[in-house]
Amino acid sequence: MISLSKLSLIVLFFIAKVYAVKILEDVGNYDLVFHRFEKCEKRGKYDFLSNLNIGKLNRTHLIYTGTVDTGVDVDDKLKIHVITAMKGSNGRYSTLIDIKLKACDLATIFFKDVVLLAAHHCNVSFVCPRERVQCHFKDFIVILKLNNMPGIPYGDYRVQFTILRSLPYAIEERISCIRMYGAVKEQSSLL
Repeated sequence: MISLSKLSLIVLFFIAKVYAVKILEDVGNYDLVFHRFEKCEKRGKYDFLSNLNIGKLNRTHLIYTGTVDTGVDVDDKLKIHVITAMKGSNGRYSTLIDIKLKACDLATIFFKDVVLLAAHHCNVSFVCPRERVQCHFKDFIVILKLNNMPGIPYGDYRVQFTILRSLPYAIEERISCIRMYGAVKEQSSLL
């Protein structure tokens, strides 16, 4: 026979499991809203995004005007270090995601749709590795459809992209750096 304490524990576990499943179903239904773009303090030799002007078309689309320049050839020596930090109630940012991937891997895993659209606009094919890319955009509509993104909590975020090139003797040279501020909000039903 089951004691009352064991029965209470089983019921509590069941409620917690159902609640966790409900939370996990809601994860991923969010909108990304960017408030500000800026260059990092330690920028590097090149500006990945220059003459930057970004406007908002609607809740999911941004309009970009400016120049994209990878600065160097995109190959296995080019890496992107992404640091995503969430703003806490005390106003400080705490790191949530800190990854360093080869540029080609990052583009194909997380940003494939965005990169394909930009490559089409620049009349270049999306292949890796490839030579340096410079492209000018005017009123280019950016679709913020990210692939394979983990469910992240709602709140204010800072995302820093640092482009690095591997040199001999395990030295990394900073090519460019950009920082974005934005928020992850519950997905709205309005278009």
